[in-house]
Amino acid sequence: MIIYILLIAHFLADFTFQPTKLAQRKRNSFKYLLFHLIIYAVIFLIAIFPWVKFGKAILLYIIIISSHFFIDWTRTSVDKKFSNKAIIFASFIMDQILHILILVILYYAFDIGSETTSLYGDIQQLPHFNSLVIYSLIFVIIWDPAAVFIKKLFSYIIDGNSCAQEENDPQIGRVIGKLERIIVSVLILCNQFGAIGFVLTAKSIARYKQLEDKNFAEKYLVGTLTSVSIAFITTIVLKQFL
Repeated sequence: MIIYILLIAHFLADFTFQPTKLAQRKRNSFKYLLFHLIIYAVIFLIAIFPWVKFGKAILLYIIIISSHFFIDWTRTSVDKKFSNKAIIFASFIMDQILHILILVILYYAFDIGSETTSLYGDIQQLPHFNSLVIYSLIFVIIWDPAAVFIKKLFSYIIDGNSCAQEENDPQIGRVIGKLERIIVSVLILCNQFGAIGFVLTAKSIARYKQLEDKNFAEKYLVGTLTSVSIAFITTIVLKQFL
């Protein structure tokens, strides 16, 4: 379960506790990059030290924070140097792949699963603890990380300045997307796959008039299919570990 806790900490620190303005400002200001790193460090402080023995925890912590800073600094440098949307989108994807890959490699390299504290052992004995961790990881991923990915995808495939699109991103649309993914995920966890169609139908009815606009319809289709796919894949994969 420690690896899942580390992943939850990463997604919280890199998405939920990194608002759009902070993400934009750290591209051009080293000060904001350090501010993001402090937030990341605090969250991982909570995610590592109570659960992993101190000898392994301190080394694990230093490597995670240092690597995160180096990867983020490299990405901001690339984003400032290249304005090509494909490169910016690729740097976002590679950034997340590297962060997650480092966590997984460190977990197995340091054998963290067998280096847990007595506190973690006691908490793990609580009823439904493992299920709670998996549920938390599912909902953390489909909440903010999924929303940011969809926004980055739109910036890549739609003409226009990506930063301007992020600033003008309609919040109501993001909230609808988040609620849509939550509902789809809950239905999958309850094995109610057929009910997912009703959710999509209800959303389409609400947008019926707007769907007459071809440009809107294409954006709507891409956004909806991507959103549902993320919820579906994430839930199906992690459900296997319940």
